[in-house]
Amino acid sequence: MNEQRRTRSLLGLILALVALNIGLLTWIWVRPTTTEHRRNRSSHVGTFLADTLRFTPQQRQQLAALQKAYFRQVEPRQKPLRQARKAYFRLADSSFTDAQRRRQALAFHQQAAEIDLLTLAHFDRVAEICTPAQRTLLNKLLSELPSRAFRMPRTKRNGMAADSTR
Repeated sequence: MNEQRRTRSLLGLILALVALNIGLLTWIWVRPTTTEHRRNRSSHVGTFLADTLRFTPQQRQQLAALQKAYFRQVEPRQKPLRQARKAYFRLADSSFTDAQRRRQALAFHQQAAEIDLLTLAHFDRVAEICTPAQRTLLNKLLSELPSRAFRMPRTKRNGMAADSTR
């Protein structure tokens, strides 16, 4: 009799754990993709930069307009840049000549330079809406930007590399 009670209680425990696992998996698959953090970020314009520089609401609106214009300029250039990058790295095969590699490298770097110039011009326009103290902080942030990529955890860097080659 004691053995039957033990078996039933263990079976009940197993069924409860299975039900909890099913509920957890359902919750993970069905929950909305936007998290609280993303909802908060989308409600604020240019959150990191605007928050760091302590922009006023008017400056936030100006920043939003600048970002919209910037992304409108950069977006059409992203796909050709990705394609040029892929073509460049396909030249790793030893059957290609140095001239072919040089030509593809120059094409890739030319497209990257165009986007970099647009980015620098964008930050010049952002600096124009800043107060002198904000401009100093912006210049400090921009000078730290190249080294920040290397301080990122390796998993994030790998994820970024995978996203940029699509």
